[in-house]
Amino acid sequence: MKMAASILLGGLSSTVWAQDGSVKTEVHGDLKTFFVATFPYDNTLYQDVGVLPKDPTAQGILDGRLKVSLKTNSLRFLVHHAVTTQTASVGQSAEQTGLGVQAPQLIDLGWRGFEDAESEEAMRLQGRTDRLNVSGDIQSLTWTIGRQPITLGHGLGFTPMDLVNPFFPTIVDQEYKPGVDAVTADLFFGTSTKMSLITAYTDEQLISDTDDWQVNGMAYALYAQHTFGRHDLGVLLGEMRGDEVLGLTLATYAGPVGIHSDVTYTLPADPDVEDPFVRGVVGAMWTATDDLLFTSEVYHQTLGVTDPSDYVTQMEGERYQRGELWLVGTTYGSASVSYQVTPLVQGSASLIGNLVDASALFAPGLNVSVSDEVQLVMGGFISLGDRPDELSVTDLVDPSTGFPLQGKALNSALGVNSEFGFYPSSAHLELKAYF
Repeated sequence: MKMAASILLGGLSSTVWAQDGSVKTEVHGDLKTFFVATFPYDNTLYQDVGVLPKDPTAQGILDGRLKVSLKTNSLRFLVHHAVTTQTASVGQSAEQTGLGVQAPQLIDLGWRGFEDAESEEAMRLQGRTDRLNVSGDIQSLTWTIGRQPITLGHGLGFTPMDLVNPFFPTIVDQEYKPGVDAVTADLFFGTSTKMSLITAYTDEQLISDTDDWQVNGMAYALYAQHTFGRHDLGVLLGEMRGDEVLGLTLATYAGPVGIHSDVTYTLPADPDVEDPFVRGVVGAMWTATDDLLFTSEVYHQTLGVTDPSDYVTQMEGERYQRGELWLVGTTYGSASVSYQVTPLVQGSASLIGNLVDASALFAPGLNVSVSDEVQLVMGGFISLGDRPDELSVTDLVDPSTGFPLQGKALNSALGVNSEFGFYPSSAHLELKAYF
């Protein structure tokens, strides 16, 4: 019932003014359908243990979003509620649709349908209030309280400074970054300097047994940015889930080429478990013509691993499980090209590569504007690189004890030879309608 109501209300688009002209209300919405196909490679071990499906599989997703905004002379209110239904998961995939993405909630404003379904193949239904905030201005101060998206830094595909709730390039639909419960304040000094204060909730396990607030469940950040000429320079001081983070960001131009760089230095919350680490990206963007755009980036992280036998163990780390990181190696490069074939058709191609093990993801795409309110998006992720070794179950048994291998010994024996070669390939088709 809630999904049907959201879809019906999402079809409305209106602007209503109060008689005194002081209040403006807007109601909009969008509806998206997504089809994802996954094509596994031939590997007996991974298919037998369920890591990969044995045959090509497909998944369908329907997503509706109702958007309501209310503006007065002094305040702005924003509410988004998204409802997503999908078939059972297709298993491990190189990409995510970006629809129905969840985030930690200080106040649970989500719901799930069919929670008593016993079959793994059952349809999934969920809803989430993804935006719910009020904002206003006090002279040179702009403040926002409530659920909102937060983005830091200038990185495009690699985002070492975007630590609160990052998006990754393998997420296909990045139109709506999941909102987090936060309080933000932006203080402007003239037209060239801005200072931002951010407090955000980032961990579902925020309350301890003594009901005290814990710093490792929150993100606190001070971000200052200054613009001089064609250059933007920013500094980040943060406490992210207990980690202490220092960051620098720069955006500038060299002739017609835009250049950006982000770098962060992190002191982990538990120095006995992790060493301090650095993450950094340098990138360029060149608009060759009005229709042709090139971008490229190089990224490095010192906490990655270089031996493919350590990849699975790295993936099981806390930072990966909570969505803070997605790359397990050390050094990466990316390149992309976007070309407007006609005013209604735009094509693109991207390549993301692990420069140490020579594996990559190739992502072609095509965006067709069917009308002013309807878009058709097609694309995929093609995994390139050495596939895992063909193994048998006996290869995962400790010959000295006769028992199955456990932990890191098991992960090392899985025969992973490259990062992106471990992924299956996939294709997607998305239809988006706006009202």
